[in-house]
Amino acid sequence: MANFYRVKLNAYFRQRWLPILLFALLLAAQAQTAAAFQTEAIPPSYALVAENQNFQLYVDSDTLAFKLRDQRSGYLWHSGLDEILEGDRLNTSWQAFAKSGLSIEYLDIRASNRRVSITNSAVAIATTPVDQGISAEITFQDYGITVGLILQLEEDGVRAEISEGSIREENPDFRLGKVYLYPFLGAVRGSSIPGYMFIPDGTGSLIPYADATRATNMLYGRYYNADLGIISMLPYDPLITNPYSITYPVFGAVHGEGENAFVSIVEEGAAYGEVDVHPAGVLTNYNFLHNTFIYNQPYFQATNRSGAGVTTVQRDRNSFDVVVHYRFLTGEDANYIGMARSYQQYLVDQGLLHRSEETNPDNIGIRLEFLGGDSERVLFWDRFIPMTTVSQMSDILADLQIPNPEVIYYGWQPSGATSVPPTSVQLEGQLGTLDELRALTDATIEAGGHLSLYFDPQAALVGKSGYSPYSDLAMSITNANIWGWNRYETNYFSLNPLRDRFNTFANAVAEQLGAGLALDSIGSILYSDFSQNAPINRESMLDAYQSLLSESPVRLGLYRPNDYLFGVTQAYYDMPLGDSSYIYASEAVPFLPAVLAGYIPYYGTALNFSSNWQDDLLRHIEYGIYPSYFLTHEPTSNMLNTPSGWIYSSSFDQWGDEIQNTYAWMNALLAPVRGQEIMAHEQLAANVFATTFANNRQIIVNYADQPFTLGEITVEPRNAVLVELNS
Repeated sequence: MANFYRVKLNAYFRQRWLPILLFALLLAAQAQTAAAFQTEAIPPSYALVAENQNFQLYVDSDTLAFKLRDQRSGYLWHSGLDEILEGDRLNTSWQAFAKSGLSIEYLDIRASNRRVSITNSAVAIATTPVDQGISAEITFQDYGITVGLILQLEEDGVRAEISEGSIREENPDFRLGKVYLYPFLGAVRGSSIPGYMFIPDGTGSLIPYADATRATNMLYGRYYNADLGIISMLPYDPLITNPYSITYPVFGAVHGEGENAFVSIVEEGAAYGEVDVHPAGVLTNYNFLHNTFIYNQPYFQATNRSGAGVTTVQRDRNSFDVVVHYRFLTGEDANYIGMARSYQQYLVDQGLLHRSEETNPDNIGIRLEFLGGDSERVLFWDRFIPMTTVSQMSDILADLQIPNPEVIYYGWQPSGATSVPPTSVQLEGQLGTLDELRALTDATIEAGGHLSLYFDPQAALVGKSGYSPYSDLAMSITNANIWGWNRYETNYFSLNPLRDRFNTFANAVAEQLGAGLALDSIGSILYSDFSQNAPINRESMLDAYQSLLSESPVRLGLYRPNDYLFGVTQAYYDMPLGDSSYIYASEAVPFLPAVLAGYIPYYGTALNFSSNWQDDLLRHIEYGIYPSYFLTHEPTSNMLNTPSGWIYSSSFDQWGDEIQNTYAWMNALLAPVRGQEIMAHEQLAANVFATTFANNRQIIVNYADQPFTLGEITVEPRNAVLVELNS
């Protein structure tokens, strides 16, 4: 690839034409604001219940729908529909859903479900004023189900709360299944408003408003993936690429980019929440998305060994509080980067996001994960296959001479990668000694980097020793061991043995090695445990993980952590390079990188496993992602008969030169923006994107097969340049 360039934008354009353009845009915005004030009247059924310098909140006490006047722009947001138009494709059930602030799904004694809303049911609503809002108790009288809702105005928008204590089920024939909260907030009929819906898929994904879609189904995305405590097994097929898990409970909608937008952030209840996305043309002519919260989930209970059984409901309702913040944006913040920055500020305010220390701010990091070794079966015993000893790992790092290495040692334990790690620091004898590993740890720190041992505290590897299969494992609601796959077939520990193992091992690492831990699974897999001795639900498990890891005596890096663990994450591994390519979506966007940039260094997936290496490199540059490689000293063929055979191209002899060249190219582009927040991201032309950072530097990436020129800037095909913007 060509060298990068530092260039300045055309001064003549900025000084002469940019002020004229901005003035014209200002006049247009003022005209639009004036029109909004003139045309958007508040219906008489809505009463003003709260006001601050930014917003006015109006609520209809009969439907609990709200309207929010943004006093900064004059724009009026609607939580539902006031009237139905011809061609909306809304039957009576959908009309009630669209007009009601809250709907529920109930389950009867046969576990059959049905959705009902405030406006199509016999309901009793008791409302009382509270500070900056209202409190409402909604009783669905035919089913004996009561739900309490608190709606309050806050500085950035609206806060909605459903406390666990407000929910009552007083008819034994009906159970509360789900609650749908403000499902039509910001709904757009077809393409009547320019803009898009933002969904939390991978790094972020956009669904543009349109009159129709090629999709035939809605998208239902469970926050933090499915509950293994209910489904028992995490589906796995090496031939299938699964969609990304949703790791942050956030979505949003834009009504005119650069004009008006909102972002929804779930503060509490995400462990039992999901985002439901409805593009226009699937069932209705509206584009809308919303939060749904699951209080009782039907499941299949086998009654004999032949597989016969019944569908039933949980004996106990999922216990959790719900708090959702709807934060409204206007002007230049009304886009997906504005949403990301709003979410970033929310996390900072909540103490869930901290700036990592920069030991060497002049260079980017690089993640180098090494496989120590694994075992292969030979007749009646296992034979250890060493792939990278401590001494060989030290030699490789010395050959590379790359600053700030983020080194991870995988398969370090006795018998290698697919054995259960001990709770003490015991290195496989054929890999070296603890003294050698401690010396390498110190040398890595001196080079501005970190060395961590790979550790999966949840994983009780199937068929391996080192734990009790009778007392240590989490159980599903069907009384089966929870099963999944992460590099190897695994069951999962219950909380108490997990906590004990982690604390003992982390303290040993701190005392004996001075290294960190690279934690897999615990950051991304959240399950309830129905063990008889210590049952725990997902919400409580989430709290327990936060408490456990916040007290860690060693530095922690996590693989694709869920947002509730961002506060303990000092390095983010395996950042997605896009979205899941759902048929609904038009493009992936760097929402998650924009949330983390300037706070947590984030590393991509191993580039030596990439199937589209050049485009993946460019995506790293566009999103500010640091490179990663998975390495061994020995040739990959040595481990073909081990469970680590999935590592198909890792030899340093094959990749060493490539690593050095790639790092030098990426470092030249990304080092000048290391530790900087992402302020803007835009498409300049087909296959050309620009990312702007807080220090007034911009990176332009050209994915096209022809050069891109903008003023004095030329970006060669499939290349990138660094631009210095004048303040």
